[in-house]
Amino acid sequence: MSRRAPSPFTRLLRRYVRIVLLSLVTGVFFAILWTAFVLVLPAPRLRRPARNATFRVWARICLRVIGGRVRVEGTPPRAPFLLVCNHLGYLDIPVLAACTDAWFVAKMEMRSWPLVGMLCRSVGTIFIDRQLGRDVLRVNRLIEDVLADGYGVVLFPEGTSTQGFEVRRFRTSLLDHPARTRMPVHAAALTYGTEPGEPPAHRSVCWWGDAPLFAHAQRLFELRRFDVVVRFGPEAVIAGDRKELAAELHREVERLFEPVVAPDERAFETGF
Repeated sequence: MSRRAPSPFTRLLRRYVRIVLLSLVTGVFFAILWTAFVLVLPAPRLRRPARNATFRVWARICLRVIGGRVRVEGTPPRAPFLLVCNHLGYLDIPVLAACTDAWFVAKMEMRSWPLVGMLCRSVGTIFIDRQLGRDVLRVNRLIEDVLADGYGVVLFPEGTSTQGFEVRRFRTSLLDHPARTRMPVHAAALTYGTEPGEPPAHRSVCWWGDAPLFAHAQRLFELRRFDVVVRFGPEAVIAGDRKELAAELHREVERLFEPVVAPDERAFETGF
């Protein structure tokens, strides 16, 4: 029996209730985070577990608030680690933060986003300017520093988010450190789904193309529920050449990946 579609009023109410709850949860998160940092200043070794635990709890609560149900398959790597994953949108960060202790490499534009930018800076994010070629050197040095401090680092080597009918070719520029040091690199794959009668996930959950961020978020918040599957590869990949490493990791992510939408059903416009 198909579920009855919610009324426009129900969707609107759901959206604004979730916006309020997310604002409250994030406000409490910031208060706890900065309090924790102040309390552990005399003991720097406690900063990492305090940050990781707070960020993980925040991510899990936020996903629950907006109707996300996460299923993890495989074993997440333990820090310090380097993890590569396909990229479907801004939700990928809280999803992976809910099950790993990691910093994220994100595009420079996110740094200036209202609230999101401040949140990213607070929990540890390496911002990269993809329009500036020489910025890769700076980012590679920061990745080495973060790994040396005992954190994990998550990369999205496709370089952009997609609607999820394929895994795009991986860029090699940020794989310099693991190739040079023959560091094991872990792989994971994300996929999203919505319930029958709801807008399909490649339009309502994945964020791609020229979709305006806030218009997309409003559509996401109107969903009754959405599903997330995170699959971690069983073994890390090691290679001494960046291109070889990227190719091996791409094959592993493709093996783990379950398409969000079939290629012949993909959208060619965002619809916003």
